[in-house]
Amino acid sequence: MNFVIFSAQYLPTVGGIERYTNSLAKKLIEKGHRITVVTSSLKNVPDYETDGDGIEIFRIPVKWIMNRRFSIPVPNRDFRRIAEQLAERHFDFAIIQTRFYLNSVWASYFCKKHKVPAIVVEHGTAHLIRDGIVGFIGCAYEHIAAKYVYHNCKNFYGVSLACCQWLEHFGLKGKGCLYNAVDPELVKSTAEKGDATLKEKISFEGKTTIAFAGRFIKEKGVVNLANAFKEINRRFPDVQLVMAGDGELWQTVKDMNVENLILPGNLSYEHSLALLKNSEIFCLPTFSEGFSTSVLEAAALKAMIITTKTGGSPQLIKDENHGILIDSMECGDIVDALDKALKDIEWCRRCADNAQENLVAHFTWDQVAEEFLNIYNRHR
Repeated sequence: MNFVIFSAQYLPTVGGIERYTNSLAKKLIEKGHRITVVTSSLKNVPDYETDGDGIEIFRIPVKWIMNRRFSIPVPNRDFRRIAEQLAERHFDFAIIQTRFYLNSVWASYFCKKHKVPAIVVEHGTAHLIRDGIVGFIGCAYEHIAAKYVYHNCKNFYGVSLACCQWLEHFGLKGKGCLYNAVDPELVKSTAEKGDATLKEKISFEGKTTIAFAGRFIKEKGVVNLANAFKEINRRFPDVQLVMAGDGELWQTVKDMNVENLILPGNLSYEHSLALLKNSEIFCLPTFSEGFSTSVLEAAALKAMIITTKTGGSPQLIKDENHGILIDSMECGDIVDALDKALKDIEWCRRCADNAQENLVAHFTWDQVAEEFLNIYNRHR
């Protein structure tokens, strides 16, 4: 079959939606299907290419705003040329990633115009912006965009049950889950590749390591995590916190001058996974996740997980024998969870084993690709 995935964010930008799109595309190619990804333009990246996995990639011209978190398609000559090329491909089915990007709004129009059956896959559990007048305008826009996308495409799915519940906020009913996932064996082998060179940068010997990997933005709770670690480090002086990533709050965290807090900046994918492999605990005190890829990778690499009750995490961390789900991203909740874990590292290891078993049983790309093909057969 000839499938197209519309994803406003895609590689070489690295994030949850980007990895989801790429991983599902590769798995479907393995199963004999043709995949095209339509995404946003990036500086010094061609507007068309076929990558090493055989994925055709079209990048429509856009203007980036909000620190490159949101793209606005530019309907110029190049945009019209790409749209015409896409129309000539006669796709059998489409996936539209998230309902609120303007790329997705246009994708829903394209699919309706060219009679391409499509589903929309929701990745969020909160509004992109929530505070102040900008938040008010942003929320209003999201409702309008969701209504327009629904006008063109009636079939919505979520990457977790929480995403399906979030769709109800817009008056939409999710028809099921197309879970986020990982390939556990690939995650392990990739971590092994980065292990030795990461240890040249970061020492793990004689230290219990807590890891964070992600964007340094408010939604990820990075400042609260750093503040919580101040107290934790007083109680457990042989513990270190490694916070990998970059973003608008990186300098804020750096200026806090927290002892035994290591800020390596952006790490390569191999090094990010190697960090999880060498950490006893992975902590993500986020308030806005669909189903965190980093949480799934941490489970694959047997790092005990501490995160909030957002997105798909409760489906992976089913109970206290699989990890710790905290009620909020507040500093006190993070301190209590880390304190409990660090007092019983053997319990942490048992939780990590159980979370990995649950991951392998339910959240792999083989399973997701098969579910997508079932969805295709229902909606084509």
